[in-house]
Amino acid sequence: MIHRRILVAGLCAPALARAQATPVRVLGTGAVAASVRDLAGAFAARGGREVLLATANAGVAARRLREGEAADLMLNSADQVARLTADALLDGTTTRELGRMLIGVAVRAGAAHPDISTEAALRAAILAAPMIAHSDPATGATAGTHAARLVERLGIADQMRTRTLVFPGGGAAVQAVAESRAALALTQVSEIIAVPGAVLVGPLPDSAQLVTPYLGAVATRATDRAGAAAFLSFLTGPEGQARFRAAGFAVG
Repeated sequence: MIHRRILVAGLCAPALARAQATPVRVLGTGAVAASVRDLAGAFAARGGREVLLATANAGVAARRLREGEAADLMLNSADQVARLTADALLDGTTTRELGRMLIGVAVRAGAAHPDISTEAALRAAILAAPMIAHSDPATGATAGTHAARLVERLGIADQMRTRTLVFPGGGAAVQAVAESRAALALTQVSEIIAVPGAVLVGPLPDSAQLVTPYLGAVATRATDRAGAAAFLSFLTGPEGQARFRAAGFAVG
């Protein structure tokens, strides 16, 4: 009986250790959130560690790391990763690209798709919308900052000032479209694809587009560098890249 107890305890020990292990803490943006959540489950199922994902827009995620939030791995825009690396908050030797993302236009499922094929058509579509939505440029949101600058450049900022809803992240802006609180949302394509009840009209025309590379890098204050590196390798491996591609990222 004693030997049996020892054997059972020995067999259970690795599983117990995995269950009690601290998750890999990942701080990422809304653009990568849906893909990373799916891949985190696959990573754990294949014997990797549990992943705890926290998300915010690019500027807020960077600020949270600067303010001392515990994170092992950062997934953010190339600009934010470069700044955090320069400030010694990320280990630049670990940086890897997840993919490149475009900004698109969302409408409610079943709604007519406006013409957005040219800047002139996009301008007309925005002006025709009773309300538009995007993430908050004041917080450093990548898509929201671009959307606000684009509306300004198109010469319609005054007309849209009271007809624009801003949200902490692009996913919430798309949700407003799905719920008919806004007619159009301008945000990252991956955030549009991830919201039921909203559909992608298409990417912005080339002359109005912003291409954003998204990168991963291990935090210099990481308590689990090995776990962070393993998960980043999984994200940038064949299965991870296939999932990012399905979310609208250009990879490879």
